[in-house]
Amino acid sequence: MKISTTVAHDLGTWQEEQALDAACCRLLANKIILAHILQGCLPEYEHCSILELLPCLEGTPEICSAPVDQDALNPGRIRGENTADKSITEGTVNFDILFSARTPNGRESRQIFINVESQNDWDPGYPLLKRAFYYCGRLLSRQKGIVFQNSDYQKLQKVYSLWVCLDPPKSKENTLTAFHIKEENLVGNAKYGKMNYDMVSMMLICLGQPDHRQEDIIHLLSVLLSTKMDPDVKKEILEREYDIPMTIEMKKEAETMCGIGHAIARKNLEKGIEQGIEKGLEKGRMEEREANIVAMLKEKIPMETISRITHYSLDQIQKLGKLHGLL
Repeated sequence: MKISTTVAHDLGTWQEEQALDAACCRLLANKIILAHILQGCLPEYEHCSILELLPCLEGTPEICSAPVDQDALNPGRIRGENTADKSITEGTVNFDILFSARTPNGRESRQIFINVESQNDWDPGYPLLKRAFYYCGRLLSRQKGIVFQNSDYQKLQKVYSLWVCLDPPKSKENTLTAFHIKEENLVGNAKYGKMNYDMVSMMLICLGQPDHRQEDIIHLLSVLLSTKMDPDVKKEILEREYDIPMTIEMKKEAETMCGIGHAIARKNLEKGIEQGIEKGLEKGRMEEREANIVAMLKEKIPMETISRITHYSLDQIQKLGKLHGLL
């Protein structure tokens, strides 16, 4: 019965975590949120205002123009590229959010492919950076046949994989770290065009509890994706500090996140209490066994006999005897 209960608990928690991830992705996929992420993380957009940046999203200004009706169905969510990337030889990779943006350089404007991932589990059994590297590789390889044909590699475009980590270790909270390719002269001083090798960049955006001392993009995302902050408080902060109007749809997703977050926290608390009771019972049983061993030592019962009865090793029995001054 206990095993069944544990499985049911873990399955329920897993389903809630999946729903939480989905709500996070839907919030992040709003184009004004993506615009803030690009402004706060990508050097190509650091000098752009949000108004200048919005038309750059997803290829053409028409696709990413401001919605006529703020609460129209999906008025500003990035649908972007096909997020299921399939290859006969490489299997299927599912991206949380995948879209393209133009750089704001007039005639020299170029396209960039950007993947944004919402990651709740810091340690899924492998290093996140290796998964990010793999995603970048797929973002590059999928351009063949779409961006360029045959060996026309000069048309290959830069890719980014941005990982928003919701629950990182304390030592990494409130940090933004970039990983990219850089030139290194080992012999001589040859120079190469940066645009020809600066093709891949990964970033880990590690959030913390919402705090005004955080950098803007970390604070914005910590507020937006918090499962503890009241949605009305989120709405007030986003509108006052970032000029982000929270649509009815966005507020609904925020409420969903808070509800799921509270449910997961409650289940984890109940599981912790249950495990604590079990540990307490086990500790009581161990103390009782050790008290019996001490009593048998006082009666001069041979240690070999005590070991057969209690299944304690001779070394364990000797330590107990010495601890109580019996050996």
